Amino acid sequence: MLVAYGGGRFVLNLDQIDHIQLDVNNRALIQKTYLENLDFTRVTSLGPWIEGIPFAVDNGSEHLGLFESKSIYSTTVTFSVTSSQFRNWQKHLFEHSIEYVLMENDLFLTMYFSDPGGTPFEIKNDECIA
Repeated sequence: MLVAYGGGRFVLNLDQIDHIQLDVNNRALIQKTYLENLDFTRVTSLGPWIEGIPFAVDNGSEHLGLFESKSIYSTTVTFSVTSSQFRNWQKHLFEHSIEYVLMENDLFLTMYFSDPGGTPFEIKNDECIA
C-alpha cells in the first residue's frame, strides 16, 4: 500500500501505482521492443479507446502508457525483482542483445538499460547478496 500525506492534514491511501507514463518519440518502434524483447503484452481491456492515444503494455502488475511526444522527459523506471528473476532478466537482456550496465554494492544488485527511445530502466534486487 502506498500512503500520501495531504499537507499534514490527512492521509490519502493508495492501493497501487496504476501506470507509468512514458513519452516516446517513436511509439511504433518502442512498443515493438516492449512486446518482442521485454515480454510485455498489450493491454486489450482498454478496447477501442487505446487506438490513436496511448499504447499501454503490462508485465503482470506493471503498466506502462506509451505516449507519442516531441518532448521527451527522461524518467528512470525501476522494477524490483527477486534474485532468480534478476538472473532471468540478465540472461534475457543478453539474449536479445540489449546492452546493460550491472552494478553491485553491499545492499543490492541493479542493472541499467534503455529502450530504443532512450528511456532508462533499472532492474533492482535488494535481497541479501552472497
